[in-house]
Amino acid sequence: MAVRRKALSATTQATLRSKAKASKRYTYGTLAKVYRRGQGAFLSAGSRRVPMAAWAMARVNSFLRGSRKHDLDLRKRKRKWV
Repeated sequence: MAVRRKALSATTQATLRSKAKASKRYTYGTLAKVYRRGQGAFLSAGSRRVPMAAWAMARVNSFLRGSRKHDLDLRKRKRKWV
């Protein structure tokens, strides 16, 4: 039986789309995956003082800044041709 997830809210979608457009390196789909993983991380070990949406968006912002702590499989490696 497949689990159906709730769709992301309209404001979250708009924010992720604007971040994807500004970055020019990552697509909306990639940022949505990072956001979903952030929600999962919150559910596994989140803080009571931080809402789930803030936790997930912080993970997206960290991903865009180039953090090497998480979501390394979603980063595209650039090849250097010599």
